[in-house]
This record gives sequence, C-alpha cells and structure tokens, in this order.
Amino acid sequence: MLSYAEAYKIAADVHKNQMDKAGGPYIDFLQNVADYLKNKGESEEVQTLAILQDLITDSTKKTPEEVIAMGVPADMVEKIQKMTYHKNQGWIDEYSCKLMAEGVPAEEANYEAREKEFVKFMGTLKDDPLMAKAKSAILNVLLEDKYIKRQERRELKTKFRLKKYQAAIEALGV
Repeated sequence: MLSYAEAYKIAADVHKNQMDKAGGPYIDFLQNVADYLKNKGESEEVQTLAILQDLITDSTKKTPEEVIAMGVPADMVEKIQKMTYHKNQGWIDEYSCKLMAEGVPAEEANYEAREKEFVKFMGTLKDDPLMAKAKSAILNVLLEDKYIKRQERRELKTKFRLKKYQAAIEALGV
C-alpha cells in the first residue's frame, strides 16, 4: 500500500501551481480533506485516496498509466478513475429542456439537471466505502465557509451548488 506521505508528495507535484476555490494552493485544499477524514478517525488508506482523487482530470492532464508510473498502485488508480466525475451534457440538456417545458425558468432548469446528474453519479460510489468516504469528505470540505464567499451564498448558482453537494453527500450514504 502507498503511504499517505508518499501520496502527498505525488499529489503536491501533480497539483503544483493549481489553485483552489478560496484562492490558495490546491494541495492545501486536499490536505484539508485528508485532515477532515483524520479528525473523523478514518484510516490512512481513505486519507490517501482522498489526497489522490483528483490526479486524473482535465486540469492535471495525467493518464492512468502515468499515475501508475509515479508509484500509485493500479487498484487505487482504478478507484480514482471511478471517482472522477464527467458530466453527461446530453442528459443534462435533455432533462433541463423537459423542466423548461414544465415552466421551470431556464437557469434553474439547467442547475436542477446538473444536480440530478451529479447526485446520480455519486450514488454509483456508495458501494465502495473508501470511495464514498473520500468523495464525501471533499464535498463536506467544499461546504465550509472558507471555500464559499459570504456574498456568493446568496447567488442562485451557489445555492444550487450547495444543494447539489448536500444531496450528493446524502447519496453517498456515509
């Protein structure tokens, strides 16, 4: 198994120069997620998965093979891939059009469709306790005031994002 210290070094290197929603280094955000899990008494394995969960995204441009070459075990890379959300824009568009036909304003319909699709994806992770706990931790940390400016809490977009995160946490069942 990859140690947390080794995983942190890998994540710090991959996320170098990336910023989080609060404007700080992205690795600090991931460390906050791992600390959240540690404070809940979760295992080092869950903390390790949490700090690595964003290695294979459009922003990192890393492939599964590259991540394995960095020393991340193949089974953990498989979990990371399963945890990586890719929105199904066709489904979102179809669902939001259906809502608009029912009289829901376009902006709200789009947000509702994105939430429903995101929560559906999160529900696919709940059967694996490691993935569910790691993903739930990232969402719980994103709900903290540090990552949402006070004035943003009143914006429609932010209200839907917070609602989406809360619904996704509930779908994960942890």
